[in-house]
Amino acid sequence: MGIGRTGRRVNAAVGGFASRVDGQTEVAAARAAQALRLGVRLLRWPSLGIMVVSWPFLVGLAIVSLLADDTWLTVVAGLIALVGAALSGAFAWRRSRSIAAVEDEQQLATELGIAVAMSDDVGEARLVLGQLAGTAGGPRVFSRLKALGRGFGLGPGVLQDAADLPRARWFFPPKVGTTVTLFFGVLWLVPVSFVSCLLLAIALAAR
Repeated sequence: MGIGRTGRRVNAAVGGFASRVDGQTEVAAARAAQALRLGVRLLRWPSLGIMVVSWPFLVGLAIVSLLADDTWLTVVAGLIALVGAALSGAFAWRRSRSIAAVEDEQQLATELGIAVAMSDDVGEARLVLGQLAGTAGGPRVFSRLKALGRGFGLGPGVLQDAADLPRARWFFPPKVGTTVTLFFGVLWLVPVSFVSCLLLAIALAAR
């Protein structure tokens, strides 16, 4: 019963802000949603490729950990493989959520408009949304998203539960920052896993 009442209060609050979205904001939100959808779609396959490149090396490290007789080899190889798998899995989940968030462009635009209405300074928030709409897609989307997060300040008393905006929330701090950090983590995982797998495999063969 308590959860149900809370959910109704959240929906009522979001619905109240939706009614305050003006025409200018609707246009800016629609363009921003289009830019986000394009950017996510452009990054969809490159991000997948970067993510899977490290997988064979992580498997190799797991094998080294299982075959090694020395404790240090077992621990080091196993730890790198475990951390790498966790990092890759976390990024894969975030990536899937971002892709799902842009599937319904109209709904995403609606939520971006609500985010503007929830901000302390609607004019400034709309300006930042317009800057996001002006991006050409690709990696520039990430830099625009940082500006988006800085420009949207939720006022006191506003419900800030991420569930309020199920699609737009993936493009606002702290979630977008975590996604970008995971992306760079997966990027660095490729050389780290390769070098680690090579050196530890050599160490195992030399025993």
